[in-house]
Amino acid sequence: MTILSQTASKSIVRPSILILVAVTAVNPLALNLYIPSMPSVQSEFSASASMVQLTLSLGLLGTAFIQLLIGPLSDQFGRRPILLGGLVIAVLASFYCALASSLDHLIFARIVQVAGGAAGLVLGRAIVRDTHSTNEAASMLGYVTMGMAMAPMIGPVIGGILDDLWSWRAGFHFTGLFSLAVLIAAWINLSETNQYIGQAKSPKGLLRDYRQLLGMRPFWVYTAVSAFAAGTFFSFLGAAPYVSRALFDMSPTEYGLYFILVAGGYSLGNFFSGRYSALVGLYRMMLVGNLLTLAACSVLVILSLMSIESPQILFAAMFFLGIGNGVTLPNSNAGVVSVMPRLAGSSSGLSGSLVTMTAASASFLVTLVLSDSLLPMGLFMAGCALLALLFGLVSPAVTEEE
Repeated sequence: MTILSQTASKSIVRPSILILVAVTAVNPLALNLYIPSMPSVQSEFSASASMVQLTLSLGLLGTAFIQLLIGPLSDQFGRRPILLGGLVIAVLASFYCALASSLDHLIFARIVQVAGGAAGLVLGRAIVRDTHSTNEAASMLGYVTMGMAMAPMIGPVIGGILDDLWSWRAGFHFTGLFSLAVLIAAWINLSETNQYIGQAKSPKGLLRDYRQLLGMRPFWVYTAVSAFAAGTFFSFLGAAPYVSRALFDMSPTEYGLYFILVAGGYSLGNFFSGRYSALVGLYRMMLVGNLLTLAACSVLVILSLMSIESPQILFAAMFFLGIGNGVTLPNSNAGVVSVMPRLAGSSSGLSGSLVTMTAASASFLVTLVLSDSLLPMGLFMAGCALLALLFGLVSPAVTEEE
């Protein structure tokens, strides 16, 4: 750890990359480890695919709304207590998921589980911005999310194997134990990094901060880029478990193994962000990432129109989409938290909420257009990718106006 002097009277301990990776990994692990088991949950509770899909989409919506509170509360009371509280909630909810006796109970527990883990996503970004300059933050976020990408990389594999060997409930026992280990590590190793604690004096102050952020065009542009870039990925998450089972007859373990390609691409994109963002700049990196994402979706659509469909084609396209998202998202997120550094937590929370609501909507809406082809999913993803590119193209002009 390194000590950063912030003022004559204060110093902040810069946390290690490992602890930042760990706290930000709780939410994506909980999200992705469960996905291969969705068909198994559907079978056990004799439910429709759209009903089981609520365990994902409503969990994301819960994450969206809780982020509206996490950011401002961390600006007011500090990053550390809010982060530790979120991790406690994630631990308890994970074990409750494993004991759920009905689909309704599971949906409720998933909302709480994923929302608790969201504290790590929001505050991991805010902590990076607390301790780094804007371009340094983009690079640091690239490295952090590269490490964090191990969670969605290995999560579906672990979840698929646990489902095949025991049941879908075993995956929730695993995420509960992982979250508990991260909670203990954060309690011991993560110190406070917010030097502006207490500046928002009341709920009115929090609302005033949000109004200020919502009135800033760069905040909206960077958030829109993040939202639609993430929408491409969550469209895939919403549709892929059922497409993989219905079109390709893949087992949960097979799906999890193929998913390594997706997370591996995302990790590679994060590496490029960490390596080149400080040198190349946010705008150019977002442009490259968005173009690659759109190209991957377009290839998937073209091949589907030619009736060329297979698991290899689907996950190869997602590998390159993962690279594109891995390049885009650290840079758009760095842009969000740099709009007003004093409100880095609020910026991260508000933007994260809007992004997650978009992702949740995409993950649910795509299930309504599923058919016996990859084409509807591919078209839906391509639409999200195009919107991310268009918003990214206007970001320099908006930033200059501010």
